[in-house]
Amino acid sequence: MQVIIYAVDDGEVHAVLAAFHAGEVTTDYGLGSTPVRLDLGFVYSTGEVAAGSARALADALVKSAPSAAFVVWQDPCYPSIGSYVAHVPGVGVLDAECNVHGTPLISLRKVIPFFNTSRRGAWTQTEDNEAGQVRHAAEVLDALAVLARRLPGAPEAE
Repeated sequence: MQVIIYAVDDGEVHAVLAAFHAGEVTTDYGLGSTPVRLDLGFVYSTGEVAAGSARALADALVKSAPSAAFVVWQDPCYPSIGSYVAHVPGVGVLDAECNVHGTPLISLRKVIPFFNTSRRGAWTQTEDNEAGQVRHAAEVLDALAVLARRLPGAPEAE
């Protein structure tokens, strides 16, 4: 399982580190130590964990550090596909399946109606529809991309 924290209020850094400790998140795929300070944009990780661990860590982070913008993903393990959870305060949570690289997988059945220009406007105006889910996923991913470009060391941040 991997996790990247893009942003968090200073007052909630301790809560993030506590969630890392409880979830056995380390600095080197389960071989390193539990972090004692938080580096934004760093890929923290664990060794092998039980299915559902990514969702549990995401839930703990949202509950104890609601200002945190983050992604958590768990690699696929046959026969299951991977799990991906992204959170951006004020935008929402994206919960999706993912591949081994932590790339969210969104069904073409959900994507195609979103880009069908004759129906796009009407489909994206409703809440409980497949196109709306794609729109929401795009908003969360776009917000995370903006945050990533602001991290120290990012080409646009220099």
